[in-house]
Amino acid sequence: MRVSVVSPLLALLLMSAPTLAGRGVASDEPPHWVVSEVREVDRLQGRLVLTDGKEVWATNPRQLDQLVEGVKVRVRYEIFNGRRTIYSVERLGS
Repeated sequence: MRVSVVSPLLALLLMSAPTLAGRGVASDEPPHWVVSEVREVDRLQGRLVLTDGKEVWATNPRQLDQLVEGVKVRVRYEIFNGRRTIYSVERLGS
């Protein structure tokens, strides 16, 4: 009886491994660091637009709390599925 239960589960696990590996769980590229000024803070969409035109997306709304237009920031972002996702953001200066 044990063999009849284990065999289908093992087959299912082996068939699903390639599917799980192709989901892009890891980032598409290594992390990027950029120092720029903030052009726009879109808290509704969780989006930050930098002066160089890059759009980066917050994973947590609190990442945007201290940011306003014109402030200089250092942003570390990773690209997941073609989207720049903020890993960390630091306000520079006052």
